[in-house]
Amino acid sequence: MKPMAKFRKEHVLPNTRIKLRTKKRIADKEECRGFLVHERHLDARKPNTNGEYQGWVPGAGGDVWWVKHEDGTIGAYMYDELTDV
Repeated sequence: MKPMAKFRKEHVLPNTRIKLRTKKRIADKEECRGFLVHERHLDARKPNTNGEYQGWVPGAGGDVWWVKHEDGTIGAYMYDELTDV
């Protein structure tokens, strides 16, 4: 079972460094204002990009994930904006 599928089914957090791809359509920056993360992590969000899990945002209930992109930037994404590779 892929890590995000396991998380959704069993409510288990995936390990860091697991490869993923952001979806083609992600929420725009204005829709993410409820994320309690630094502005640079909203600016770093990229659609249709490869990366890996780096962790989750504490207090977000497993809904917001740190993603390290191939270029080294780190963005914050909702769990439904990510696909396991």
